[in-house]
Amino acid sequence: MLQSVLNSSMHCCKLHLNSKYLMLALAGWLIASVAPAQTFTNRALKLNGTNSYLQLPPNIFNNLTQATVEVWAKWAEFGSFSRVFEFGAGYHSISLFNHSTNSDLRFNIYPRFAKAEPKWMFTATARGLLRANEWMHIAAVSGPGGMKLYANGRLVAQHTNQMTFADIKASHTNVIGHGLARGPSDRDFKGEIDEIRVWDHQRSLAEIRDNMFKRLSGHEDGLTHLWNFDDGTVRDSGPDGHDGKLVGKARVGRVADLELTAPPTVVAAARAPLATNSAAGPISASAPAPAPIHVAVTAPANQSNMAAWWIAGSLLSLVALLACLLLMLRRSGIVTPKALPAGGATQALPPGASVGTDGPGHVDQQLKERALADLTDFAKQSLVQGLYSQRAALLEVHQKAQQELAELESRVVALRLPERIQAYEQRIAELERQLETRGEELRELTQATLQVLREKLAEERGKQSTHGRLN
Repeated sequence: MLQSVLNSSMHCCKLHLNSKYLMLALAGWLIASVAPAQTFTNRALKLNGTNSYLQLPPNIFNNLTQATVEVWAKWAEFGSFSRVFEFGAGYHSISLFNHSTNSDLRFNIYPRFAKAEPKWMFTATARGLLRANEWMHIAAVSGPGGMKLYANGRLVAQHTNQMTFADIKASHTNVIGHGLARGPSDRDFKGEIDEIRVWDHQRSLAEIRDNMFKRLSGHEDGLTHLWNFDDGTVRDSGPDGHDGKLVGKARVGRVADLELTAPPTVVAAARAPLATNSAAGPISASAPAPAPIHVAVTAPANQSNMAAWWIAGSLLSLVALLACLLLMLRRSGIVTPKALPAGGATQALPPGASVGTDGPGHVDQQLKERALADLTDFAKQSLVQGLYSQRAALLEVHQKAQQELAELESRVVALRLPERIQAYEQRIAELERQLETRGEELRELTQATLQVLREKLAEERGKQSTHGRLN
């Protein structure tokens, strides 16, 4: 009998220890399963603005009858006509750069030598769009649908010209961060460039937005060239392997402020149908940039939604963990002996435990209660941590909304009155569309932002009506 009680007591101790170990193991699994996925270390092309650039092989784009060129770029300063890229020859090329020494973003296509013939100069310009030391995703689309210039997933300028790479009848010299015209005031690009992609079709706005924050594999449908610098080289990850060459002091280095998600296994990018010219007339080739809303350069997912999903996943995992432990404790219950020997048996019980009138079953119950108490404390701590994470995410969203309002107001001051009204109207329309997909707390924040913008819009319209009466 004494041996039976000792065995029962030892079994209780083992059960308690095993429960603790299992709880710790499952807790570790839980934390690992709900923790955000780590992103890769990103690298980019770094240029100092003085005879330093990336040289690509010549004539690799000659057969493209339509195309999309995407790139992430961050200007350290706006040097005179600093090219992000130029493909072709001087005054006879496709190029993307900041105009003069200001923050205008300009997309040029010169299908013929245009230095003395301005009729061959086709240009789409977004005025006042760029900001120094800030990453911007840019997509330049050309071909039968006309020229379209996108910045941070928004259309900022366009032109009806339908010519593209195949229409440039010159030997193509292809460079990144360097100009081919070599005017006396031209300067090389100073800053960082990443994720250079060339597609053999005109990408739609939805396709550009869906992939701008993704690190591609190089095997996507329609992707002809990809220089992403992630392996520390200027290798072309596209199907033809047209590797580049660093010139001057150009180098590849790590980037801390541009995070892109891991490349998917397979991405089949559907090609957009070819657009035709609108019967309504020509599209403006040069337009002021829309309301310059700051676009984060980290993962594009809504941070508050991520926090909500994190908490939901944590709670579901905790419920599953609790159910698993309860089931295990019940199935591992100790069979209580019907009788106990007189004297001495309680000496082998765990410290602080007492057989009392209920025998070893009472000890088993105490251990179960202790294990459940530990689990409950762990669940409370995890829930509190999740709520703090959600609160921090919401505060960050609120701060970004305040920053957005301040930036919007500071930038539109420089615009003419009709352009300011248009900027406010456009941003209000965007926020109203976003209300349909936002959670309750974000809806309240968006409503507050909308109220401020509507007041500003009413104020600007009042100025317009007063100005009209005076005239």
